[in-house]
Amino acid sequence: MALKNTMSEIVSPLRSSPARPRRPWATALASLGLLLLLGMMAVAIVLSQRQSKAHLLSNLRLRGTSSAQFVSTYLDEQARREQQAARRFLSTADVSRTRFELVTGAFGSDAAVLLDRSGRLLDVIPAKPSLLGRPIATRYAHLAAAERGAIAFSNVVPSAVRGAPVMAVAVPFSTPRGRRVFSAAYPAAGSALDALVDHTISYRAHQVFLVDRVGRLLAASPRTGASTLTEVDPRLARATAHESLGSVAGAADPTTFTVASVAGTSWRLVIAVPNSRLYASITGATSIVPWVVFALVAVLGGLLVALFGRSLADRERLASLSSTLEITARTDALTGLYNRRALNEQLRRVAASARRRVEPLSVLMIDLDRFKETNDGFGHEAGDRVLCAVADCLRDVVRGDDVYGRWGGDEFLVVLPSTNDAGARKVAQRIRAAAADVDLSDIGLPHGVPLSVGSATGLHTNPHDLIRAADVALYRVKSAHSDEVVSTTHR
Repeated sequence: MALKNTMSEIVSPLRSSPARPRRPWATALASLGLLLLLGMMAVAIVLSQRQSKAHLLSNLRLRGTSSAQFVSTYLDEQARREQQAARRFLSTADVSRTRFELVTGAFGSDAAVLLDRSGRLLDVIPAKPSLLGRPIATRYAHLAAAERGAIAFSNVVPSAVRGAPVMAVAVPFSTPRGRRVFSAAYPAAGSALDALVDHTISYRAHQVFLVDRVGRLLAASPRTGASTLTEVDPRLARATAHESLGSVAGAADPTTFTVASVAGTSWRLVIAVPNSRLYASITGATSIVPWVVFALVAVLGGLLVALFGRSLADRERLASLSSTLEITARTDALTGLYNRRALNEQLRRVAASARRRVEPLSVLMIDLDRFKETNDGFGHEAGDRVLCAVADCLRDVVRGDDVYGRWGGDEFLVVLPSTNDAGARKVAQRIRAAAADVDLSDIGLPHGVPLSVGSATGLHTNPHDLIRAADVALYRVKSAHSDEVVSTTHR
């Protein structure tokens, strides 16, 4: 072929000369193709960085939402326990001062009020005889709401006796003499809410604020001596009053924030993260790398795969982070079991399947006996060991198709598909036996962990009715101080 071309050029230079412009055209086409490729790559880089930024913002919002849900769950659990304790111990005609103080102290509070059905003060801690008999519900929105039959959480308000800033949980409960209201108050600073917000988010140099409706601080991480969000950062306070996601300019570094409402309250959870931390994975040296690769591709025509590989790695990392956040939102951090939110989801799924198949469904409600004594005598670390030991027992005993997890505090829930009342009793006995074999002699439990179990079985039964029935059965066991498993059957 080379010989033929050479002969053509010798024999007829005029015929061969028109073929020479093909090389510039080929180069031009190659250059155009490279420019098109580079243009596509440039667009891909910009879109990838925007998408990465959008993912990071989405993850921040998701973290705020899940953290607010965590606070809401904690408050609901606290209110439920206060309501149960009030119904059990404060329903008598004459509530003794000692009993009232014991109930208040059991929830870590040193201030509380007890109101009758007319909103008048039956008792108050600290004692102030001059207030007794006065209608004080109208002075506090949360007490007024509780008088109407709703569980209510206050903003930061002055306490009835000392006037110190507190937040309160007001719960109504029925008695033979009509509805009463029990409200325990907690300091606006230094309460258990501080510990909750400390573990809200994993970014370093972040700020988390739990504020009431008017911006007063209920909790903050890191700790601050300020009483309002405005005192901490006026610009952040103004921005979060009108937007749920945005950015505010800082002295050295802009800050991105997200705001999530705490369900059941007028509170808001505010998370603020410096942009240098939030976008650390897509700024600085990391953001320059794709453009360096882009320049090398422009010069050498070669490193396209590396650039897209980098973008794909970013997307996979963001997807992994989203998956991790989803798992965290459904898992109890201490025991590694399902948390209450996940249990409710699984229970609805299992109940729907049982109805389709016309199969019985059983639920076990498990409560640890003398758990408070272990906590008081050996510390919360010992209590954590007991909870983890019971979690291991559940893993060893229940079937692979069963659903189980930590319902809250020292309570566990086990859902048993395709299991009748007798089968549920057997599972409960196996769980009790496994817990009895646990050796925790060093924390005062040489004969294992004592449990109380309430069981409920139903066919075509609403799952929440089964939960309530199992809870009632559990309290029958606790009240009777019995070693037997109490069960109920619903049709």
